[in-house]
Amino acid sequence: MSLCIDPLHGCAPLGALYAAFGVHGALPLSHGASGCCRFQRMELSKHFQKTVRVPSSLLRDRAAMFGGEPELREAVENVFRLYGPEVLVVCTTCLSETIGDDVEGIVRMLDVPEAASVVWASTPGYAGSPLKGYAATVAALVRQLAKPVPEAGEQGEDGRRLCLLPGWMNPVDVDAAHGYATAFFDRVDVVPDVRGVFDERTPDDPRDYVAGGTPLATLEGLAGCGQAVAFGFEATHAGAQALREVAERIASSGGCDVREVGLPVGIAATDAFVQELAGLSGRRAPSWLVHARTRAVDCLMQVADRLYGKRALVACDADLAVGLASFLVDAGMVPACVAVGDVEPDFERRLHSAVRLPEESAVLVGVDRAEVEEQVARHPVDLVLGDTRNKRLAARCGVPLVRVGFPVVDRPLAYTEPVAGYEGALSLLRRVANAFCEEEEHGVDPEDLTISRYF
Repeated sequence: MSLCIDPLHGCAPLGALYAAFGVHGALPLSHGASGCCRFQRMELSKHFQKTVRVPSSLLRDRAAMFGGEPELREAVENVFRLYGPEVLVVCTTCLSETIGDDVEGIVRMLDVPEAASVVWASTPGYAGSPLKGYAATVAALVRQLAKPVPEAGEQGEDGRRLCLLPGWMNPVDVDAAHGYATAFFDRVDVVPDVRGVFDERTPDDPRDYVAGGTPLATLEGLAGCGQAVAFGFEATHAGAQALREVAERIASSGGCDVREVGLPVGIAATDAFVQELAGLSGRRAPSWLVHARTRAVDCLMQVADRLYGKRALVACDADLAVGLASFLVDAGMVPACVAVGDVEPDFERRLHSAVRLPEESAVLVGVDRAEVEEQVARHPVDLVLGDTRNKRLAARCGVPLVRVGFPVVDRPLAYTEPVAGYEGALSLLRRVANAFCEEEEHGVDPEDLTISRYF
């Protein structure tokens, strides 16, 4: 039996909860033991520093032998009675999947209140990372909620409407991507949309829901959207496929042109995202977007001498790892090691096709932090990019940690710092450069500290 010491990824149901909350008036229901639900809820609460409510079917010993259908039925009834969600998303866990509950069959036989909907997603915790759970839930939302739209494809000239499928990113980054998309399209539907959900205070009354999230009507009309951009492959490929299938099956237009790109992290990756938007819409990039890119490049040149050749470890989820590696190459740094946990089989191929990695770069797939630390001990780095759980690794290596990704639970308001778009690249540049500055000044006597680096 192999031993895993501090895995590089969480469990799939965690991603399922995050995606479910991206629907307006929605509530996820964790079908499993209470401990699973509490852990997943805690992770989201700590990262976003807010109250997160997630009900559970509370499976116990009896369910392991006889199945959890009675508990699921009771939980659904209680949730609608107590909290009144518009959409209830049932997410499976290790226990409910192991005992073999037919969740799809159970959901079909539920007595659901009028004007409400129940969606189910298969998200066992032992089969994949949060990105996989996120992807499965987005695909379930698309497949189970989209309805026939006879007028699909007749809503106006080409380039008027876009469906944006964001990967796992903080609300500030989803907002940045949405802002770029609105520069090319008159209407942009975000699915799922965590803006106005995780960056807003949770209402005291559990029957009240924040204003954010994708409206149910938007999900029901997805088949009428002829163009879409999905960014962040691991978290969005399943949703992109579902959108293609739904549009082809129930839309009169006969399909949806879905483009898939990586997360727009770094200048080159943001360029690719913008090029897809421009290609789909047939419109030129506005002057403000060109100016944002120029400013990011100018700032990069200002710190190029400080960053050039610095070796960095990237340890985070697969989608963000590709974006951060691209950012490092943009900055003239060396992604000496890219380490990820559970990923899709073609991750390495996609990484090498998206980023021109130096020959010395090591790509570690399906590893834990103990293996990563062994790699870094043999091949030292100057910086670590990743979530909070890398802080001990960075401390043992004696290098700074730039906190990025999920979860960041030891720095206040970290989820408000962008990484997407040209503004996000500029923010990352500032954090990386400052990390090196602080490292150089660490331990220096006060009288020896320089007041200014320039002039």
